[in-house]
Amino acid sequence: MNEPETLLAQALSAVNAGDYRTAADRFERAGRILVGVRPDDAVNALLSGAQLHLLDQEPSRAADLVARVRALAPGDVRGLRAHAEIVDVTGDATARADAWQAVADAGDTAQRSAALGRLGAQARAAGDHARVAALTETLLAELPAEAPASDRAELLLDLATARTAAHEIDIAATALDQAEALVPPGDDDPLVILRARLTGQRGLVALARGDHATALHLGEQARAAAVAMRDVMTYLGAASLIAMVHEQAEHLVDAYDTYVRARESLADLLGPEARGLVEPAIQLFEERLGAARFAEVWDAWVAHRRAPRD
Repeated sequence: MNEPETLLAQALSAVNAGDYRTAADRFERAGRILVGVRPDDAVNALLSGAQLHLLDQEPSRAADLVARVRALAPGDVRGLRAHAEIVDVTGDATARADAWQAVADAGDTAQRSAALGRLGAQARAAGDHARVAALTETLLAELPAEAPASDRAELLLDLATARTAAHEIDIAATALDQAEALVPPGDDDPLVILRARLTGQRGLVALARGDHATALHLGEQARAAAVAMRDVMTYLGAASLIAMVHEQAEHLVDAYDTYVRARESLADLLGPEARGLVEPAIQLFEERLGAARFAEVWDAWVAHRRAPRD
């Protein structure tokens, strides 16, 4: 076995042992040796080393290797993607968007789709709902004809979510109609969860239109489906919708009870630490009410809990 092969074998052994630092070092050393004789293998080794340096929280060392890859194989989109993943850790919002846009512009269909998804996540985190909608529409337009109908439905749900957040309610409702028409019948877990998420989003549309009764009904439907499937994120979304309906209707004790119920349900499902998933929503609820009014709600909630049941 020659030196590069020995180094690569040591790297794989270190990965299996969870020793990312040693593995990255071995990949890097192998890549440097292979540059002049097997450049394609050198690129693979250097990219592996960069990924492991990033996992080991050494982005500057990862960046050095990616720079070598981009110099060695400037047309390789993997170098652009590795650069974007590093910039996700080290760069500001503009740099991150530019890096992923470069991947979207140069990549094949799968790489472009992944990059547009990252750009959408960045826009969503920034609250730029118009950009999320535009990126989602691009993904829909470029989705291969042979893609499963559920994939298109997922994207339409994302579009409806963005349009709802941007207060474009009629457009959101149309996207939901299109998504629901694509979801086939069946009891497969992913389909049941997708239908629950669509139901929850339909509830948000109803709430935006001021139809509290419909919004509450749909929220409770989505929550029941999420409980049956033990799907945490769908449950959180449905519970938040129900609490919002109660809060807008000035049923503040019911709103608080919904949050508490969600907190305790998640603790039962995932353990005590899961209460932290709901605490931020409860804190924001308290801040919206103010200390004095929240104290009144809390006292009324305690009295309600202590009241004898028929």
